[in-house]
Amino acid sequence: MERWVRGTVLTAALTGMILSNLFIDLGYAQRWLDLAELIFLVVAVVRFSGYSREELGLGGEFSLLKHVLFPLAFFILPLVPVLFVPHRSVSPKIFALYFLNYLLIAGLPEELLFRALLFASFEERFSGITALVGNSVIHWLIHFGVGLNMSQLMAALVLSSYRLTFRRIEPLIIAHALWDAVFIALKPSFVGSWSLVIMAPFAGAFLSILIYLAGRSQQIELSVG
Repeated sequence: MERWVRGTVLTAALTGMILSNLFIDLGYAQRWLDLAELIFLVVAVVRFSGYSREELGLGGEFSLLKHVLFPLAFFILPLVPVLFVPHRSVSPKIFALYFLNYLLIAGLPEELLFRALLFASFEERFSGITALVGNSVIHWLIHFGVGLNMSQLMAALVLSSYRLTFRRIEPLIIAHALWDAVFIALKPSFVGSWSLVIMAPFAGAFLSILIYLAGRSQQIELSVG
């Protein structure tokens, strides 16, 4: 079986495993099943996909500018204005628990499945842009269980744009969990000029694409030369 096919099939199987929890209720034991599934998912993606950690976005070159400052500026700091707009009051302890919850049930598994494994599979078989769009649309559609909305698709495209250009997914795992925690726990209401803050992640995605295209053009020029 070709590697990209194995990666796509593994993504589908692991996604099905996670989605099956929507139809299973084991009461108190459910949390242990969820934890076991998460551990199995991590092992399956890292050990059985056929892709190296670098190809999955879990290793390789590290840059303070690309992998810390860039996601901090475009994906995390834009959340600060939430403190200044109407939002639900939640203690730091409760918010930390929300963040940990979404790190384990959304940030880690979804980024491993889609920005790591499915992205690598599509990119190997098709192209980087196809991987960006394809994995984002599929990631969006699997949210049917909680109801589909365009913000989910836009978020997936933003995260995939970063993955395409800067290759690593660790910042995306954190950003994904933080976004979920902020918008679900705090339920901020952006009004007036505050709503422009939401455009920061899109600006980051746009800049990522420009950097990617510039790099591709340079590679083509070097190969032709």
